[in-house]
Amino acid sequence: MKSCRALRVLFALLCLCAPAGCASESPRNAPGIETNRRGAFLKKQEITSGQFRLTIYSRIIDVNQPINVYIDGDSHGLVPAGGPGIDPAPDEDLTLRLAKEDPSDNVVFISHPCQFDIDDPFCLEPPLQTERYGDLIWNSMNRALNYVLAVVPHPQVNLIGYSGGAATAAVMAARRYDVISLRTLAGNLDPNGNGLLHGSFPQNDFIDPMLSAYKLSKLPQEHFAGEADVFVPPFLIQNFVDAVGKSHCVKILRFPNASHKYGWESIWKDNVRRTPTCDSNFF
Repeated sequence: MKSCRALRVLFALLCLCAPAGCASESPRNAPGIETNRRGAFLKKQEITSGQFRLTIYSRIIDVNQPINVYIDGDSHGLVPAGGPGIDPAPDEDLTLRLAKEDPSDNVVFISHPCQFDIDDPFCLEPPLQTERYGDLIWNSMNRALNYVLAVVPHPQVNLIGYSGGAATAAVMAARRYDVISLRTLAGNLDPNGNGLLHGSFPQNDFIDPMLSAYKLSKLPQEHFAGEADVFVPPFLIQNFVDAVGKSHCVKILRFPNASHKYGWESIWKDNVRRTPTCDSNFF
């Protein structure tokens, strides 16, 4: 049994390596510890995953329990018509603050590449500037998740995404086989609709979560929408739910006082312990 588990871990680590690069802990930035108000720790790592450097915070206490994985958005924000904007200016630290409020044994936060003051010249070059949610970016974040899960024999992942991170999380949910639920907050789940609304357009090679939404009809999911959110209004989130199709596994939760940036910490504190479920009469 121990030898099988060791082989599994080795295989997972080997899967991280590809022509684009291999995920590894940065020697330049020693791991740190962050704690929430309950004293639960999150270990910080700066890793190289694919062509990009990104930041991970994680706490894995019980490998036999599900893992809540928080996917961050892109803090570069919305760019007017003529520029490659798709993510309406998220708060760079909000997703991390939500993760710190999570009392679960297993919590992981994955940043968008090059955020949190990462010093890397590649962050100033394409494709990060023109393809911020393209295949290279998505593969980097997905490999980072594989890197964290390498120590887990049979991972079960609850994905949580904020703003543009919701788009990444939705695509992960459609492409991975270890995801058991999806939750989004102020999620930019219809980027083309968002672009039409704000006079911007998605980047080159953008992976549109709307195109794979139909694969998620049997996945338990909840989408938190702020009725005061003018950047991602609830009707755009409804567009994604409609794209999922007929399902008793999908819910939209509306919050009248939540905008795109404000109100989510208190809302999440009240909802973090609940995991989405499907209506048992559906199947």
